[in-house]
Amino acid sequence: MADDPERLVTDALRAQATSTNAGFAVPVPVPDERPERMSVWWVLGLALLLGLAAGTVAAVITLS
Repeated sequence: MADDPERLVTDALRAQATSTNAGFAVPVPVPDERPERMSVWWVLGLALLLGLAAGTVAAVITLS
């Protein structure tokens, strides 16, 4: 006779959790250096260009 499906899942998860090296991870070193931040001028320039492009597309769609 077939076992209860929940019981089968529970047994499988328990077997996986107690298997070799379960729950142990190799530590990965984290670099202390932080990447350089983007300049405020680059962000403002990109925002300006995206705004101009969006305005151009809206104007072309509206006027055509």
